[in-house]
Amino acid sequence: ASAYSFELALPGGGALPMSGVSEVGVLPTHRRQGMLRALMDAVVDQALDREEALAGLTASEATIYRRFGFGPAVRFQSVSIDTQRVARTGLVTPPVGERVGVGGRIRFVAPTEAEGVQARVWGRHWRRYPGELRRPDTWWAMTAVDPEEDRDGATPRFLVVHEDGDGQVDGYAAYRLKLSLVPGESTLVVIEVAAASDAVEAALIDWLLTVDLIHRVDWRAAPPDLPLRWAVADSRAVQQTREGDHLWLRPLDVARCLASRRYTGSGGFVVEVLDGDRPPLGGRFRLDAGPGGADCERTDAAADLTVATAELGSVLLGGVAWSTLARAGLVAEHTPGALARADALFRPERPPYNATHF
Repeated sequence: ASAYSFELALPGGGALPMSGVSEVGVLPTHRRQGMLRALMDAVVDQALDREEALAGLTASEATIYRRFGFGPAVRFQSVSIDTQRVARTGLVTPPVGERVGVGGRIRFVAPTEAEGVQARVWGRHWRRYPGELRRPDTWWAMTAVDPEEDRDGATPRFLVVHEDGDGQVDGYAAYRLKLSLVPGESTLVVIEVAAASDAVEAALIDWLLTVDLIHRVDWRAAPPDLPLRWAVADSRAVQQTREGDHLWLRPLDVARCLASRRYTGSGGFVVEVLDGDRPPLGGRFRLDAGPGGADCERTDAAADLTVATAELGSVLLGGVAWSTLARAGLVAEHTPGALARADALFRPERPPYNATHF
């Protein structure tokens, strides 16, 4: 087992230190001997020692990590885009002030320039999406290795950047090509798109759809609220092929997690957090929240809502509503109206998204 030290973007633009648990494995000869429990205890203990407010992971199987207090918090969708149908219908003219006037140009970047360019763009990008991570400086050197076994039969990666009217780089797109001699079967595979604004992000996506001789663009981990479907005249040219969980979160400091994000409107409630794996981390907490900030502290007051740690991880970024988990039997409402207040407060400005695989 290992862990990265990340910062996690929160709704409203804030961030918290997060332990990114990774590479957890037990030899098949040593299963059912408590090894996984010991490994998970060790990495969480170390996260607490580093005063990281929460832990996160990407789960290989969805049945393993709830018992350690992790809940799915960020989801993704895979989309396949028929570029011929998009080209025939064309893009809908955007409203004035949205994409009109973005200007600039898109150009290719050589490998020697890629690390510095990506790091600068990512610094402006990651807080735009609740659930995204601030990547360490060493991340870009690791990405540049681009081993052949990670390409799934596609080409090495290409990198293009968007420059604004002053020549400053404000976005990039990384992709591969799966080329075929059979007409109509060549595909562009999107690795990731990062940008300083929605307008630049849209310009990069539009460019990817116009690469010559490409009939399909596959984006295997796209944002769950990808606007492209609404921006084209033929929305059926954009087909969702998969939807799944990506980042799982486990709050370690409940009060700090709830106090550090921003909320929609003003209000609050008392929540009882049941931490079966580490009971001292749970308890009752009073949240007083608003668009400008929040306070959260332990309390002895009666609880309005009760939730387990894993489910608190799921609602923290707004990826699922409290009322949805209540209908699933995972949240108890003790005070009428508390669920509605929680739903209203936790609604994010955009659904959480994460393109960082670790």
